[in-house]
Amino acid sequence: MLDRYLSRENRRDQNRSPDDKKIYSRKFDLHQYFSPASRNTKKFIYYDKLKGISMIHDATTISGDPKTLVVAVQGACPHDGSDLATESSLGIFFGEDSSFNLCDRIERPGGELHTSDFAELMAVFRALELINESSFFETWRADAENGPAFTVIIMTDSIYVYECLTVLIWQWRQNNFKDLDAMGKPVVNGELIDRIDKNIFDLAERNICVRFWSVPSEDNVEAVELANRALIPGC
Repeated sequence: MLDRYLSRENRRDQNRSPDDKKIYSRKFDLHQYFSPASRNTKKFIYYDKLKGISMIHDATTISGDPKTLVVAVQGACPHDGSDLATESSLGIFFGEDSSFNLCDRIERPGGELHTSDFAELMAVFRALELINESSFFETWRADAENGPAFTVIIMTDSIYVYECLTVLIWQWRQNNFKDLDAMGKPVVNGELIDRIDKNIFDLAERNICVRFWSVPSEDNVEAVELANRALIPGC
C-alpha cells in the first residue's frame, strides 16, 4: 500500500511547485487515495506482536510492510495556557503492549513554561531519537541503509506539530528561525523544532524518510493514555 501511495504522490509531484514538493515530502495520508469517505485510520495499520512495532498494512501479504514503521505520539499539559500549567508529559505508542512504548514527564528549566505545544513536539523528538539511536532498532536501520528506502510515519492529532514540521519548517529554515509574521521574533519552540528537523535529516542520510500523518484524536487514544499516565503520581 505504501508503494502505491508513493507512486501516486510522485505523479502529483510533476504538477507541484518546488516548494510544494518539499511540503508534501513530509506529509502522509492514505485516506486521500484509499477509502476517502472513511476515517478509520486503524485499518491501514498492522501490528507485529513479535517485533513490537506497527507498520502500514500490506494487502498483498495480509501483514505489514517491513519498510515502514508507524509511531503515534502525544503531549499532555494540564491547565495549558495558564499559570497553573506546572507539569507536562509525553506518550509514544508503537503498538499494543510493545516494549518500546514510552511515557515520561517533561523537565523544563526554571522559568520556562510547560505548554501542550512543547510537549507534543518533545514527543516527536523523543520518538525520532529512539528510532535513530536506540540499539533496539539497529537491525531495522541497517536494513534501510542496505536496501530500498524505509519510511517512518509519525501519527499526531496536533495540527500545530503537523503544520510546523511539514509546512512552516522550510520558511523558518530560510529565515534562521525568525518568525516574519511576529515582527522577526524567534520562532516559538524554534530550538526544539530545529533539533527535530536535524533528526529527520539524519535519518534521511540513512535512507529513512520521515512523514507526518494528521489523525483525529479518536485515532490517537493509545498515545494520549500514555501521556496522561505519566502525570499520575507514583507512575
